[in-house]
Amino acid sequence: MLPVLWGLALSPIALNDVRHAGGRASFDQVLFHEHTIDAMAKTWPLFNLTYPDHFVAMTPGYHWVLGGVLRMTGMADPGLRLVALLLSVASFSLLGVLMARRCGLVMAAVLVAPLLASVYIANSAAWMLADNAGWLWVGLLSIGALLWKPSVRWAIVMGLGLLLAVWTRQNLLFLALPVWAAAWMRAEPDGPASMNPFIAIPTRLKNLLPIAGATLPAIASLVYLHHVWGGLVPYEFQGQYDGANPSNLVLQLMMLAGLGVFFMPAVLGVGEPGWKRRVVALVRSAAPWMVLGFVLAGMVAAVTPTTHAPTEGRAGLVWSVADKINLLGPIGETNPVAVLMAATGGAVLALMLAAAPARQRWILASLYAGFAVAQAASSEVWQRYHEPFALMFLGLSTMVAVGARSRPNLRPPVVQLGPILVLAMGMAITTSVVLWQREVVPWRNGAEQTPVSSLLPEPPAENPKRPNDAPQP
Repeated sequence: MLPVLWGLALSPIALNDVRHAGGRASFDQVLFHEHTIDAMAKTWPLFNLTYPDHFVAMTPGYHWVLGGVLRMTGMADPGLRLVALLLSVASFSLLGVLMARRCGLVMAAVLVAPLLASVYIANSAAWMLADNAGWLWVGLLSIGALLWKPSVRWAIVMGLGLLLAVWTRQNLLFLALPVWAAAWMRAEPDGPASMNPFIAIPTRLKNLLPIAGATLPAIASLVYLHHVWGGLVPYEFQGQYDGANPSNLVLQLMMLAGLGVFFMPAVLGVGEPGWKRRVVALVRSAAPWMVLGFVLAGMVAAVTPTTHAPTEGRAGLVWSVADKINLLGPIGETNPVAVLMAATGGAVLALMLAAAPARQRWILASLYAGFAVAQAASSEVWQRYHEPFALMFLGLSTMVAVGARSRPNLRPPVVQLGPILVLAMGMAITTSVVLWQREVVPWRNGAEQTPVSSLLPEPPAENPKRPNDAPQP
């Protein structure tokens, strides 16, 4: 029900074709995604992976689906945008239903609420952007790894899902890591020792073989894309995505520190019978790991640029706020507030993992590590890449912790639901204000429409693997 109400609230933006030159969502839709969808509709079901038909930095799965809808219906743009919005509604409804099987319908709805309230999720739903399609695969494959017992059939399904994920966004290959972890940590041999990943290696290798084979098509796809593009993104975008940036690790830890506090009562089971004794025992056992996480994360942040610097790829509200509340001022390119937040995020991560059952703990750790490595490979440290993942990771961690303690049909205490709902409400208000001021008001006032042009990022000066049909800079 919640995703449906969310979709109804966003539908006027889609139906009225809200767009103007200054809006980020309009800009991306018109100059990149819309152009690619239109080009794919002309050749559907075939498609091209290079300019001028392929006009985005990602693989074209989302655009191929909407291109097929456009080819079969010929609907005008507002109708196609409404279809895209319905796909987002269906995606988050599906994730909520799957999560409810583990933690109950009420808790699942509450965990999905912050995602829906995020301005980045709302942007991708109201405009034709591909982000939500990628987050759907993150959720589906993570839930499949966390909750379903590995088998040959499971391996085939997960391998197919990973293949489709890579063709939605190429960096989603990182989801192979939690999927492999799920197979590696399959509960054999029986007993407590089965949760030690470093024993029974021959048995674990045998368990890993089916999913290793099933993920080969996804890996081969990325190899093929690298051959076609001469890199991991199309040639035209290789000047924009021009190398690794470890500041991505810091931002994700900062997001965990800021958002994790709202999920912690549900993770710890506050308000349930015997919760104080259980929390004390958990914190005692997790304390060494929390200290280690705090120290390591702080060390990484201390040697990594952490000031707000959009021209260097560090853009978004978190970077800006961290700079404004830093009364000491920066030390070179280091913001002490960001360092402290990242260190706190390391401790929060350790506690979240400690609250999960042993098998799910390794899967969640692999999910987080996979995203960290994949995102650190990008030069851009934008909040819109990190906020949805942080909310997804916190929601999945909470789902696992709640499901391990109680039956799904039990109603969680208000003290657990309240903080997450407060977070969702605050984010929803912020998102409403941002969309209204930055997108709707300029459109209503007749602001200039984003022109449909062949604008592309400045490509590298030279590339030995440059495709023959690439445009000249």
